[in-house]
Amino acid sequence: MSKYFETINFWIENLLDSTENYTIESSEKGRHIDVTINVIKEDMGKVIGKNGRIITALRVLISSIAKKDKRSVKIEIKEM
Repeated sequence: MSKYFETINFWIENLLDSTENYTIESSEKGRHIDVTINVIKEDMGKVIGKNGRIITALRVLISSIAKKDKRSVKIEIKEM
């Protein structure tokens, strides 16, 4: 598990009521890391936030950590 995966998992775990309502998948290709957050439909709004503020903040945080390591991280949200 990478530090990006652990950070995203920490945020999502604290945003949602149950840890059974989401899964996180990660794949690495060289310097690029793709992270997919699968969330149930009812909790999608909690992860995205009003006007996308929560997911935007999470993406900014992860990308700033990744820039230090000269990597790029792409975060997607999908419905389970």
